[in-house]
Amino acid sequence: MKSLQNHRCLIILDDINYLFRRGELAGQYQPNYEDYRNFFKQIKDRSHQSCFLLIGWEAPREIVQLKHPNTPNLILTGLDTASAHKIIAEQGLQPEENGSRFINHYQGNPLWLKTVANFMVELGLTVTQVLQNQPLLFPQDLKDILQQPLAYLSEPEKQLLSLLTKEDEPIALVKLLEIAPMPSSDLLDILQSLCRRCWIEKTAHLYRMSPVLRQYLG
Repeated sequence: MKSLQNHRCLIILDDINYLFRRGELAGQYQPNYEDYRNFFKQIKDRSHQSCFLLIGWEAPREIVQLKHPNTPNLILTGLDTASAHKIIAEQGLQPEENGSRFINHYQGNPLWLKTVANFMVELGLTVTQVLQNQPLLFPQDLKDILQQPLAYLSEPEKQLLSLLTKEDEPIALVKLLEIAPMPSSDLLDILQSLCRRCWIEKTAHLYRMSPVLRQYLG
């Protein structure tokens, strides 16, 4: 902390989700990483000149709870269409009129698009062929990517996601309370955990899963 107070440093911690336990709600540190809890508390509470960039699909609870203009919690969205076209073109997939629909299906996620485009090129598939027969492809490489965050979920989280895969439209909390087979207090904790892990998106008073994640679990 003295070094961070005396010098202006930029510290980047990538894949911080690996600090947390599997099979439990978000924010539970693995036994060997408990010191990070104290570290994050200190950089949050103590005065210093440094800047931290924490990257991962799950944010530390100590940081999420901090509401301050100097500590934004940013959720990355997909690439714009032009940038996404460049990603798939680099894999050798030829641009087509339906390219925007294809990109939207995968929410502009660069890793998902790169993985699926490479799969299509290997098999000689075109965007038009894929959209005509099956809007979403799930090659094994993409399943492996999605399996990593899925492995961290607790059983109650998986149970709630299983319910949401059956909902085509965003769902209100009132309806969730009606259909969920767990006490309301538990449901709220589970819902918070899934939102923090970016498995569920919240817009206004509605909750939804992305089409990719919903079809993957469905």
